[in-house]
Amino acid sequence: THCGDLWNLKYLHRFKWSHLTEKVAYERRVREQKLRVEMMQARRENVAYTQLVETGKKLDKIEQRKRKQADKGEPRNDKTTDFPGNSSNNNNNKRRKPRQTTPLQEKGSTKSTKPALLGSLVA
Repeated sequence: THCGDLWNLKYLHRFKWSHLTEKVAYERRVREQKLRVEMMQARRENVAYTQLVETGKKLDKIEQRKRKQADKGEPRNDKTTDFPGNSSNNNNNKRRKPRQTTPLQEKGSTKSTKPALLGSLVA
């Protein structure tokens, strides 16, 4: 019943079966590579999320410990809460002020050498 269907295929000059299989294999490799990249991205996001959850749990435990100490009337030990986000720690730090340098000037002139320097570079 379907014997005439094969004659309906168009003949492609110098087309080999290996060309078709190579294309299919290439498409499969591309698809696998995309899947691999997506999986790596998902893993990275998962690791970042779990790290955030763990740090949140640690901070919750620190706050619980502080509350328990406050309820017992024990003095607070600020050394245990010495982390970058602590606002009381930030007030104790001194800010460094960088030393200002004076601009270069030509000998015997009060104007800066920027225009002269730019002129020499452009010319």
